[in-house]
Amino acid sequence: MQVITTHQNADFDALASMVAAGKLYPQAKLVIPPGLGPNVREFVALYKDLLQAKTPQEVDFSSVRRLIVTDTRQRSRLPHFRPLLDKVAEIHLFDHHPPGADDLPATCLLAEKVGAATTLLVEKLLEGNIRITPFEATLFILGIFEDTGCLTYNRTTMRDVQAVCRLWPEGVNLEVLQTFLHQPLTGAQRGLLDNLLAAAEFREIRGVRVGIAAVAGEEYVGGLADLTQKLLEIVDADLFFTVAAMAGRVYVAGRSRMRQVDLTEVLSDLGGRGHRSVVSTVVENDTAESVKEKLLLMLYRLIPQARTAGSAMSSPVRTVNEDTTVAEAHKLMLRYGHSGFPVLKGDRLTGIISRRDLDKALHHNLGHAPVRAFMSRNPVTVSSDTPIREVRRLMTTRDIGRLPVMENGSLAGIVTRTDVLHLLESEEESPTGGGAELPQAGDDLTPLLKTRLPQKIMGRLLIIGQAADREEVKVYAVGGFVRDLLLGLPVRDLDLVVEAPAIPFAEKLQRLLGGRLTTHEQFGTAALTLGDGSAIDLVTARQEFYARPAALPEVEASGLKNDLFRRDFTVNTLAFSLNAPRFGHLFDFFGGIADLSRGMLRVLYNLSFIEDPLRILRAIRFEQRFGFRLEESTRSLLQSAVRAGVVAKVGKERLLAELKLLFAEEKAAQMLVRLFELGVGPQLFPGVAYGEKLRARLLAVGEIIAWARKTWPDTAFARAALFLAAILLDLPFQEARHLLRRLRLPKDLGQRVLPALREAPALAERLAQAEKILPSELNRLLSGLPVEALLLLMAEQKHGRVWQHVTTYWEKIRLTKSELTGHDLEALGFPPGPAFHKVLAAVRDACLDGRVSSREEELALARSLLAEQREGEEPKDASD
Repeated sequence: MQVITTHQNADFDALASMVAAGKLYPQAKLVIPPGLGPNVREFVALYKDLLQAKTPQEVDFSSVRRLIVTDTRQRSRLPHFRPLLDKVAEIHLFDHHPPGADDLPATCLLAEKVGAATTLLVEKLLEGNIRITPFEATLFILGIFEDTGCLTYNRTTMRDVQAVCRLWPEGVNLEVLQTFLHQPLTGAQRGLLDNLLAAAEFREIRGVRVGIAAVAGEEYVGGLADLTQKLLEIVDADLFFTVAAMAGRVYVAGRSRMRQVDLTEVLSDLGGRGHRSVVSTVVENDTAESVKEKLLLMLYRLIPQARTAGSAMSSPVRTVNEDTTVAEAHKLMLRYGHSGFPVLKGDRLTGIISRRDLDKALHHNLGHAPVRAFMSRNPVTVSSDTPIREVRRLMTTRDIGRLPVMENGSLAGIVTRTDVLHLLESEEESPTGGGAELPQAGDDLTPLLKTRLPQKIMGRLLIIGQAADREEVKVYAVGGFVRDLLLGLPVRDLDLVVEAPAIPFAEKLQRLLGGRLTTHEQFGTAALTLGDGSAIDLVTARQEFYARPAALPEVEASGLKNDLFRRDFTVNTLAFSLNAPRFGHLFDFFGGIADLSRGMLRVLYNLSFIEDPLRILRAIRFEQRFGFRLEESTRSLLQSAVRAGVVAKVGKERLLAELKLLFAEEKAAQMLVRLFELGVGPQLFPGVAYGEKLRARLLAVGEIIAWARKTWPDTAFARAALFLAAILLDLPFQEARHLLRRLRLPKDLGQRVLPALREAPALAERLAQAEKILPSELNRLLSGLPVEALLLLMAEQKHGRVWQHVTTYWEKIRLTKSELTGHDLEALGFPPGPAFHKVLAAVRDACLDGRVSSREEELALARSLLAEQREGEEPKDASD
């Protein structure tokens, strides 16, 4: 006998996952646990006939051979099956909670990090094409909605969303959803809620606002977890805990708005189970006040320091003094892209001037006036240790867009509304579900570095950090190195930002590590190429300005945050410190971790593609390389930049360098297809028409490259030449050659592209039509062509004959040599001359066609041909 059950006090996720499991195990009996929640109990009573469930009292435990448990794996939550747990032959578990010491041993276990256990079971049903009725679809969505707060809780994953989307067309009953998801509180629950609200106390623990309410009563009232959620929604708190002594037990529930605190750790000593932001437990033989004190002790021990203004602020701060004119301040705002400046008198902060203030002054022709006449005086300020929650409150209640950060009476930094929004976005839990959770801003990456980096690179980081400490400069690993490290991809080259002139520091590194150093004084950058071929790129922390679209940037020194802001996408703005004592400290100013978790590419500001159009090509490269997607607003900005024609304004050398990077990618064919789909192609390759023919050719070239690397591993070829030939193949030859000149294609690369364009179309047709071609003729047709032309032939013509002819030539004919040389002809008594080349070629043709098969036969043929030459005749073809 097989039975399916779930935990006591079952919610809709527990019930729905049981019913879903029943479809996977059609021979099993559903057993409803005792103590259902009020809304679940009402649902079960209403749909009793459809559910066909039993109670534990109706089960003969001695005949049970397989037990299937959903939405828990905790032994203590299955008291109704306690006599069976150590005797049953098989236990199959389906759960989405973290593991614990009280877990059952499982014969079969499916436990993954999703918002609802029902999601796991629904995925299995959909994979197996098992039919789902409208009633079942409605119940399954009820289960997912209840455990994810209708897909709004921070533990919701994309898999939960997708499960709901696939269930919806099966016939969801919205009236049932509304009835059972939003049931009114009972009189007892309203009374308990009032008592909890009256008893609520609030503590500020390291910048985290914690609410806790402890009450005691004689009667048990269900739904404490739901009441805790309601309290979190109506009070100003980051965490809220309820402690209720009822019917001889103490019930505890916790809810959280923030992911930095793991509530399962907070309640671990009290036997709590649940999720990072949702937890509950029942404590025996204790009082509400005692449990409350134990809970507070754990909170003080476990809550980390909350994010503060100091972690979000920009420094150093761009300021103006009181005597700066309105016109000059307005010009500075446009240059730096700011919407306001702190105003100083000497070193003292006296006000804030906003762009709106300046615009009004200019409207009244007051550009000559000093900013002190229009600034806001007595600005609201914060200290570096002010919690972000308080910063956010000040901004919203005072309608302030920026807050100066003060330390010891001096301006230390500034935090803006954008900074706070980026911080809030970066603190969201990854919605992707499954897989390892990414580190978060402020985490120490040292353990990750030790496990993921080769020992040589780890040692190199430590040496760089020690050198930075000696020189008293701040150094950070940034960009693609950090991105790939977090994604678990191989890393090799190192990108560093130095909060000091980078070139002098690079020179000191060269003395430590050796290698070849290249410097660029104009941009304050250096590249150190080491003996093993790896590179360390160093840049001075800087801010960039673009005088016009597609121009090279103007540069001035700045801090880490401004340096990261100049980068292309948020996923490339991550950094970690190399200095002690904060080695490995992760910085994420712009929500890069959240976007990395979602697999999303997002630009940092609206003019990003206009100022540097090459970011359009990089967006396509990263999208295809990592399987990411363009964030909706970023895609819209990209398409607007393409429509504005900004790519055509980029210098040809820079454009060709970026295209070469694209051609070198593993998924270059898909990237080129995407490039044309987004409308970038006509600006790069004017006159090239994109359609299904070109799309198919590009993908075929990608396949032929993969084939050639595997089948002809010793054959070198230029991927760039092959892709360029594929793109330009349909253009008239002279037009294609002119386009290559406009791209400033190097001569050696052009010599690989042009023969392919000139010869491939006619050759492809001839080879496809010829059933048999003499090897000597095939040699005359194909010898002298670059290998890129041959590969293009194979990609363009998937005809078996073309492949047969080209592979025969490359793998056999080109390798077949005559044994004769010019010395052999001289030994026959003939003087060297132009005829030697023709004779040797004729002998090789005979070898290829099988008409001579030994050195003696080759010599005889050569003697005959040379004799004809001596008699004044041209050597005839050996086949004559």
